[in-house]
Amino acid sequence: MRKLTALFAGLLMIGVLSGCGNQSEQVVLKFAYELPQSHPWGQGAERFQEIVEEESDGEIQVQLYGGGQLGDSGREVQESVAIGTIEMGLSSTPLEQMNPYQEIFSLPYIFLNREHAWASLDSEAGDMVGEHLLEYNLHHLAFWEDGFRQVTNSVRPIEMPEDFEGLRIRVPESPVRMATFSALGSNPLPMSFSEVFTALQQGTVHGQENPLPVIVNSSFYDVQPYLTLTNHVYSPASLFINEDTWQNLSTEHQQIIQTAAEAGRDLNRDLNESDEIALVERLESEGMEVFELEDVEAFQEATQRLGTRR
Repeated sequence: MRKLTALFAGLLMIGVLSGCGNQSEQVVLKFAYELPQSHPWGQGAERFQEIVEEESDGEIQVQLYGGGQLGDSGREVQESVAIGTIEMGLSSTPLEQMNPYQEIFSLPYIFLNREHAWASLDSEAGDMVGEHLLEYNLHHLAFWEDGFRQVTNSVRPIEMPEDFEGLRIRVPESPVRMATFSALGSNPLPMSFSEVFTALQQGTVHGQENPLPVIVNSSFYDVQPYLTLTNHVYSPASLFINEDTWQNLSTEHQQIIQTAAEAGRDLNRDLNESDEIALVERLESEGMEVFELEDVEAFQEATQRLGTRR
């Protein structure tokens, strides 16, 4: 009996140890972005987190750090992911500093509408642009959306290109964006996003350009009375993961993350598209005067001239 008991105990111990050996080590992914958690980026990130953790049966844990908690600019986020202090991140225009191929997205009026932009970004051409991030140890997963950019300012309504004359407009650190607003007659000032509200409040700059969700979530209506729906640039955002982290994942985990990245992208895009009318109404209720361009061609002609100079 004692021998049988000892044998059973031994077999039980082998089973326990074998079970422990088969358990996958949990993967933790810190996911950072600069915009508020209430922004469609944040909601897309929550969808990504939900899918990854559920489909991996908890083997992958996603920790979300929105609102600039781990980098108050896209540049800081992408640099941190590149060196591996953060595993994942979202960035838009600042990626031009790493990947000059992304400058094409800052060219004014190149997309007719969202559907045109999405078809281009989700094509082989979009994949080729994203692949150049590998040179900086970033693995591009999907193009999310920042959205069509609009202009706010504190001086006067902008209805024609000449209304930009003399205005100091904050722009991201993008040579193409700076050239665009110079062509319109303004004085563009590159500045980190985290500094924009204070600069507007203090009058260091007269205005800025961003998609509607950013304008609402950043409360720019508190310091900017005028909004013009220029739709001058469509800004995508790249969701990326540290390349070393990606290569250390199993094929199954890579597929889960890729699927979740595309699901988060779709939600992010849907929210931006469906909320536009409500966001404009919200900004009007906050006291902003909203203007739509009656002569879009005048803005197209003014900014097309920059293409001949570059």
